[in-house]
Amino acid sequence: FSSSGVEYFNLADTNSNLKGFIGGFATDAHAYYVPYNNGSPHGYAVRVSLSDFSSSGVEYLNLADTNSNLKGFWGGFVTDAHAYYVPHANDGGRSGYAARVSLSI
Repeated sequence: FSSSGVEYFNLADTNSNLKGFIGGFATDAHAYYVPYNNGSPHGYAVRVSLSDFSSSGVEYLNLADTNSNLKGFWGGFVTDAHAYYVPHANDGGRSGYAARVSLSI
């Protein structure tokens, strides 16, 4: 455990909207980042392959493309089949819009 073991990359180099996350969770294969606010509430859910921790291992989807209220989450969790995003605040203020995303699609 030392600074020589640190690896990093900028998610926003993949897509400029991929910033402003709050919390995350992991499976055996991916690290997931919870969308919060990148200047305004956003819905860009990101996962990064744990075996390819680089920009080429990044996958993302904009939950707000499914429903414009799906943004501004505060935490999340995962099961074997789904990622869950906990509602917090979207453009209309406090939000109750929870999201569940299948991990197999």
